[in-house]
Amino acid sequence: MLVKKIEKNDIIKAMYASSTICASTYDKKTKDLTVIFNNGGRYKYSNVSLTDYTRVETAESNGTSFNTYIKKNYTNFEKLDALDDNKIKAILAEIKELTPETEKIDLPTAQKNMLESMSNLITEFIKTGSIDTKILVSVNENITTYNKANTPEPVVA
Repeated sequence: MLVKKIEKNDIIKAMYASSTICASTYDKKTKDLTVIFNNGGRYKYSNVSLTDYTRVETAESNGTSFNTYIKKNYTNFEKLDALDDNKIKAILAEIKELTPETEKIDLPTAQKNMLESMSNLITEFIKTGSIDTKILVSVNENITTYNKANTPEPVVA
């Protein structure tokens, strides 16, 4: 879910409350899309159409839309240096602050986010043969969120 968008000089900067993507920058002139993932990883995709970028930006599930419209169709990408832990924590904290209470996690979303992060961990392990600790942290956070969403609040009589 899009929580913040700033557009200036044909550059769109956006932040998302998503289980996989926390931010993106899209340059309308060059059609370069830089995506920042919740684990701090950054990737730059070239020649991305505005339509495909908008599909990701406006999607209910930004990660699913990213996989469908960007990852599968724009295979010419560049892996950039990951953000340091303090920077990614600051972005995620701002996203949490900007996310309306009504949009905070429900059980089906918590389940989906937990399973997507587990899938990301497995996919990365298959590709590299090792466990990415940042993705593992994301899995643990999504399990915690799922447990909170799955535990009803006590009723005060």
